[in-house]
Amino acid sequence: MKKIHDTLKTANDDSIAYIYDYSLDNKYNLIWFGGLHSHMHGTKASAISSYAEQNGLNLCRFDYSGHGESSGEFKDCNISGWINDSLSIIDEICLGPQIFIGSSMGGWLALLTALKRKDKVSGIILLAPAVDMTEILMWDSFKEDEKELICNQGYLEKSSEGYDSSYLITSQLIKDGRKHLLLNNPIILDCPIKIIHGMKDQSVPWDLSLRVSESLSSTSVVKTFIKDADHSLSRKDDLNYLFLSIKEMIKIAY
Repeated sequence: MKKIHDTLKTANDDSIAYIYDYSLDNKYNLIWFGGLHSHMHGTKASAISSYAEQNGLNLCRFDYSGHGESSGEFKDCNISGWINDSLSIIDEICLGPQIFIGSSMGGWLALLTALKRKDKVSGIILLAPAVDMTEILMWDSFKEDEKELICNQGYLEKSSEGYDSSYLITSQLIKDGRKHLLLNNPIILDCPIKIIHGMKDQSVPWDLSLRVSESLSSTSVVKTFIKDADHSLSRKDDLNYLFLSIKEMIKIAY
């Protein structure tokens, strides 16, 4: 297994940090899409890396602009830019068709990217997918004074489950997100898709995954709801279920 830990220069002159573990002898490929403010060394990304190495799977994980080891300031970033980061990694780094694995915001980005690279996706695994989050989970949940603040000041400082510190939600992030909303129309993807969601998730309501599954055109959509799991899905049992889902996805996706 060869490990490449490097950066990729994109057309926008961003430097996207990535780790690519691969061997030409491996038949199956995974790519990890992390969540908002996460990074490629996080608990789930590292756990999947270990699983991939132990089971002869290629894995690519990377940091979006404004995240982890990649260039850029978070406050200047948006969904369009993170889609472009993802496409750059898929087009220039990853070899062969991939199983996309997306967590939280990464679930939304995995779907948006899959729609643009249908020839590169064999299957998709979504963990608590925060689809359309800038509208449904952010803007629609803001109080009127918060909406006024984000419009007048240009940003709102918020905290969320799993974060030790607050982060900025900018008006440009909200406006850009509206270009990429998926749930108002069918999501035309025909590959097999698995969705895993904890029912004690306080960041992304589990019933959002029901809406996502109803919007998907694929005839192979499997939903699993874990009653005592929270948003992180990082407990040993949660990770073991993820690994089982990867194993099952390989059987039906290739």
